[in-house]
Amino acid sequence: MRRKKLGVIIGSITQNFSSRVCQTISAKAEEYGYDVYFFTTFNSYGDNLLYGEGEKQIYSLADYSKLDGVIIAADTLNISDGGVPLVERLKKLSCPVVSLRVHFDDVYNISVDESVSMEKMLRHFIEVHQFQDICFMTGKMDLEDARLRFSCYKRIMAEYGIPVTDDMVFYGDYWKFKGKEAVDHFLSRRVNTYPDAIVCANDYMALAVCRELGERGIRVPEDICVSGFDDVLEAQHCEPPLTTISVNFEEMAIRAVELIDEIDQGMKPDKEQHVSTQDKYRGSCGCKRHKVKSKWYSLTGELEERKEINYQTIFMNADLEGVTDEKELLNVVHKYHLRNNAQKSWICLCDETEELTEEEKNLGSTRMEYTKTMVLRAVKGANNALHLMNKKFERSELIPEDERSEYETGSFYFIPLHYKNHNLGYVACTFENFGHYNDFLQPWAMNFAVALENYSLHERLNAMKDIRRLYKEDTLTGISNRRGFEEQARKIYGDAGYSRKRVAVISVDMDNLKKTNDAYGHSAGDDSLCRIAKALSIVAEGRDNITYARTGGDEFVMVCQIDHQNEGAELIMKIREELQKINERGGQPYYAEVSCGVYEVKDTSKVALARALEMSDERMYEDKRQRKALQNAGVR
Repeated sequence: MRRKKLGVIIGSITQNFSSRVCQTISAKAEEYGYDVYFFTTFNSYGDNLLYGEGEKQIYSLADYSKLDGVIIAADTLNISDGGVPLVERLKKLSCPVVSLRVHFDDVYNISVDESVSMEKMLRHFIEVHQFQDICFMTGKMDLEDARLRFSCYKRIMAEYGIPVTDDMVFYGDYWKFKGKEAVDHFLSRRVNTYPDAIVCANDYMALAVCRELGERGIRVPEDICVSGFDDVLEAQHCEPPLTTISVNFEEMAIRAVELIDEIDQGMKPDKEQHVSTQDKYRGSCGCKRHKVKSKWYSLTGELEERKEINYQTIFMNADLEGVTDEKELLNVVHKYHLRNNAQKSWICLCDETEELTEEEKNLGSTRMEYTKTMVLRAVKGANNALHLMNKKFERSELIPEDERSEYETGSFYFIPLHYKNHNLGYVACTFENFGHYNDFLQPWAMNFAVALENYSLHERLNAMKDIRRLYKEDTLTGISNRRGFEEQARKIYGDAGYSRKRVAVISVDMDNLKKTNDAYGHSAGDDSLCRIAKALSIVAEGRDNITYARTGGDEFVMVCQIDHQNEGAELIMKIREELQKINERGGQPYYAEVSCGVYEVKDTSKVALARALEMSDERMYEDKRQRKALQNAGVR
């Protein structure tokens, strides 16, 4: 009898929410007779755009039509589109799709009722503690739960007639690195006074705030009370323990599996499901109602484990340095893979004999998608022995059936192997007793991918010495490709924050490339693209802190530090003027024309580069629509 299969799409796999959800889904799915395929990532870091693109390719690995249900945790994916395009594709499946924490139309949703999620905590501060000056640190405002938690804060404050001013709200990012900035903001307009409380939209931000307050000699809770949301492990074992809102993530995971099984049984459960929360009033608000039993021996063990992970990461990187033999590389990687707790794992690499797609060729000969045929290169068995092989198999199998015969049922995890956006393959793992990754797997996978890329580069450089063209230059136009652009743009964008300079992000898209190719041949289309590149080069000449690149077939982008508002629009005018001159000198019956969009960023610390690129793209497409409308109306 065929075992039914669930797919789980989830990121931040070693963090509290994701790890608890995965373990619970594994246990519950086994109880209901399902196998589980986890498609997981460790996510990108900061503005490392290409790394983020490489991570999210794992979500395109599976043929989801072969699954009996899909569970997705979109807010863990840490990708700029929030997982919306992926969910739209999943909606077309015949099997049920369940979203955790993030609401999507036309799928099943399991979440906290965020409209009231923070209500009891806020009433506690106002009614029990008699607080009026309550500040709020939001989550990432492109996420629905962050917006709803913020709305709940504003609603309760308004209900009690407490005004909310700009200096009482700081826009956070759900992570640990904005504690100093947040405290600076909350204290900036106060003289010898503190707010009564700082309410944070999650625990990681609350812990960062507590740490920053402590470094300034500001006591929690004596001087300022602090609260969080989620009740992560660190919240329970910090000093003082964090007042927070505990979400029953296990209930969420169990309900997701139950929903899929109920639908399979012909039942029609409600599309909207909510799980319970519980306020935990601990030391950081002074109440200490919910005591935490500290297991210091356990915490000491965790610290020792993290120290060991740091050592192993460093030594693995050193051992891989300069390795140019693939067999030696795999053996070194295996030596350190023994530190991971996988029962069995399979290293599956892309088939490099398979031709690149046209899009990949246009973007600088970088393989970004999984190949239709994969190569099983090595297997770590239950006895920890490494078996090297070179077995091709269809990607739709995920793991060759004969290689996993001893594990025909259970839970299987898949993580991507990539160097920036260069897709190298993936690692599949299975664990005992519904276990999952330990914290060493991320640095292990990253070191492994870098070593694979270096090995591949070494092989190619035996025949090709032009490393600049290979890595950073677009072969058609001679300007930067996406890899070169990403490196330069991040530096320019980051430097602007230190120098307090504005930045213009300009998207440029050639109009009617297909029509030019069809009417005059592909050489005319190539010439038109080169004309656009030449115009960008002329405009950039003599300017400091500017970069530009061809990032797609007919797509270009420019990032430039600017001195005054609307200078980005002036740059677009110059691009059009120079392109017109080049067209006139060309003496050809075709013209290269462009649609452009600009988004100016006043403070780069508040707007991610990825978001600025999205906004410039939106404005470019609006320009394209307007230009097309004028052309249809007969206006040149």
